[in-house]
Amino acid sequence: MMGSPDTFWSEVLSEEPARIRAALGLLGDAERQAALAHLKRMAEEGGWSEGQSRRARAALDIASAGLATPGHPPA
Repeated sequence: MMGSPDTFWSEVLSEEPARIRAALGLLGDAERQAALAHLKRMAEEGGWSEGQSRRARAALDIASAGLATPGHPPA
């Protein structure tokens, strides 16, 4: 993972495809799956702001399009 967890999540929730792909691309398979599961909770469960949920959905959309990491299958 890059730097601090705050830096990682800032990149993943940036709504910028290149930044999201780069951040997710630094993760191993298990870490990537955990990050995607967390994004799914952010997108679907209550307790998150609308902005957080929107950014989580954007990151999930990129990951599900198969763009998250070269060489990894779509989530």
